Amino acid sequence: MSRPPRMTLTRMCAPYALWALHFLTLYSLQGLACAQQLWRGRVGGLELMTWVLWGLTAAILAAIAWEAWRAWQIRRALLASEEAGRADHARRHFMVVLCLLGAAISALGVVFTASPLAMLQTCA
Repeated sequence: MSRPPRMTLTRMCAPYALWALHFLTLYSLQGLACAQQLWRGRVGGLELMTWVLWGLTAAILAAIAWEAWRAWQIRRALLASEEAGRADHARRHFMVVLCLLGAAISALGVVFTASPLAMLQTCA
C-alpha cells in the first residue's frame, strides 16, 4: 500500500509566488525600458523589450500550468488511494483543490497583468 504524493504548503503557494514574480519582473523591466532605453530596438515590428516580456509571460504561464498539472496528478493519486476516510486524506485533498484553484486565479492574474503589452507601446 503506497501513499499518494505529498502536497506541501510550498507547492500550494507556488502559483501565487509565480504570479507575484511575473508582476514584479514585468513592471521592473518596463520601467527600465522607459528610464534607461533598455532593449528599445525593433525586431519583427515590436520592440525587443516587448518580445522579452511576452517570453517571460509565456514562461510563467507554463510554470503555473506545470504546477497545476502536478497538483492534478496528486489529486488523481489521492482519489485512487485507499485512505479515503481519514482526516489527513481530506486535508491533503483540500490542499490539492486549493492549489488547482490558485493556479487558475494566478494564470488569470498573469494574463491581466500582461494585457497592457498587447494594447500599449512600451512607454505609452
